[in-house]
Amino acid sequence: MPDHPVGSLATVVLTTSYDTEVIVVTGSTSFGATDQLRQLLVEHGARWVVDAVAVRPGHPQLLAQLPDRRWIVGLPGNPYAVLTAAHTLLALLLAGLTERPLPALPRIPLTGDITAAPGRTRLISVTWDGATARPVGGHRPAFPLAAVSLDWQPRTPVPLILLTG
Repeated sequence: MPDHPVGSLATVVLTTSYDTEVIVVTGSTSFGATDQLRQLLVEHGARWVVDAVAVRPGHPQLLAQLPDRRWIVGLPGNPYAVLTAAHTLLALLLAGLTERPLPALPRIPLTGDITAAPGRTRLISVTWDGATARPVGGHRPAFPLAAVSLDWQPRTPVPLILLTG
């Protein structure tokens, strides 16, 4: 049964206990007819902080705050995109709310054949030997992730997003 802004999505987002500070939704975050979270947030007066990110995977992520001050984090539906967005958006929100400092991202030279994503930064699964990072190849998800900008040149340092607990 398809969801609607007045259906189960609305029930979870709008009736969650007011002592909840952060609500995380996976899926329903893109811009298609079946993706209802954005419409729901607009209809209920949310304040937008992040409305999609120019990154692949995980671009339809979002961050908004409801009038009652609860945070809504919308993560993509693809499992690997969820994982990357959780580390690049949700983790930052939680660090801010708990006043924890953000970890420094090591910058490591990246080697290998990398295809640019037009108009987007790419998050590439890499292996890291301590001195250089290399793509794992194919579409195999792994950590760490290298944040590869549009103007990246081979062997230039890139930030690594490490899986931390």
